[in-house]
Amino acid sequence: MSKHSISHSGRRLLSRRNFLQDTSNGLGAIAITYLLNSQGSLSAQNKQVAIRPDIDPQKPLAARTPHFVPKAKKVLVIFCSGGFSHVDSWDYKPELIRRHNQPMPGASDLITFQGAQGNLIQSPYTFKPRGESGKYISDLVPNLAELADDMCFIHSMTALKNTHGPAENQMNTGFALDGFPSMGAWISYALGTENNNLPAFVCIPDPRGVPQSGPNNWSNGFLPAVFQGAPFNASKPIYNLAKPTGISRDDDLATHDFLQFMNDKHLEKFPDDTELSARVSSYELAAKMQLSVPDISDL
Repeated sequence: MSKHSISHSGRRLLSRRNFLQDTSNGLGAIAITYLLNSQGSLSAQNKQVAIRPDIDPQKPLAARTPHFVPKAKKVLVIFCSGGFSHVDSWDYKPELIRRHNQPMPGASDLITFQGAQGNLIQSPYTFKPRGESGKYISDLVPNLAELADDMCFIHSMTALKNTHGPAENQMNTGFALDGFPSMGAWISYALGTENNNLPAFVCIPDPRGVPQSGPNNWSNGFLPAVFQGAPFNASKPIYNLAKPTGISRDDDLATHDFLQFMNDKHLEKFPDDTELSARVSSYELAAKMQLSVPDISDL
């Protein structure tokens, strides 16, 4: 079969990039597709372990058995919205050097937000092969360049939008539109957490200001709110964590005990009220965090 006998949509799928984009549409979509697949009919090692997590409404963040033995226990994502350009750091573009100060091909068909389309500019930094791999990295990041053989670089990714907000959404949720769960929310939903004293998903926004898409970067989207990220701050890790001035420890404990009594009575009357159970779990976690957060938030 010749390529020209395939429909336009079919030809798009011949490209690996377009295939992944059209069939999964990003990390968030990959996660939901994977979790909803067969509702537990598939498992890499144990046929009794469901891929779709079995979540206890009263303990929604309890650790859950993964469908295979994981290699990583923790994941740290450093997302630099508006950071330095990839073509100035570790994405060597010889063609950009050859086309320096020339108009960008197809520029007349582009729509710009501010002013006319400028010419192409080569990077002002010098690129050199680094490590045994010979990976080209610029002098802009000399310390990272020394670790070239220890890092994995992905150069095949593209964004659907060239504005910060929608592109941030796509990076962290898989979709350019608002309202979809972030990577951390999906991971918390799928695996829970083994730490009972801290949130399953923590985010540390830049103290100078949050990204343009704001809390969408760590949002729970359409998942229950318990799976959203807990924002930490360098100077004040968690807002409203400490007791108000004038409230003694005894008063605080008495209030806690009374609320627990009222919640228990409510659950006896309405045992299927999962929202209250989740809210109680959140407040119990907050009480534990009063002791744990000061020890771990000194960055």
